[in-house]
Amino acid sequence: MDYIKIFVTVALAVTGWIVVHYFTSRREVNNKRREISIKHLVDAYRVLTHDISHRKLSENRMIELENLISDIQLFGSVEQISLVKNLADDVASGGPFELDPLINSLRSDLRSQLKLMKVEDNVRWLRLGK
Repeated sequence: MDYIKIFVTVALAVTGWIVVHYFTSRREVNNKRREISIKHLVDAYRVLTHDISHRKLSENRMIELENLISDIQLFGSVEQISLVKNLADDVASGGPFELDPLINSLRSDLRSQLKLMKVEDNVRWLRLGK
């Protein structure tokens, strides 16, 4: 009878350890996925707001914009992917393009993921001369 108690205790402990390990591993993978996604979207947001918007497009800025479009198509939401496809089409056609909808979507998504208050207004631009 004592062997059965010991066996049941060990079996419960091992089962508990396996279950805890499984859920901990899942949580760590989800957290890492979220961390990578947030990092890339924050970088995309910064490039859009600091380097691309309201500045002359140089070769370096065009390369940054190309990389940014790739990152958003990989890590962005369905809405952001649609917005960045429209942006890519507008830029490719040589016509004017609007960044505010994409920037606002990125900001809204990032603020939500970071559990910050929602902001409705457009980004306010300040560009200081030399």
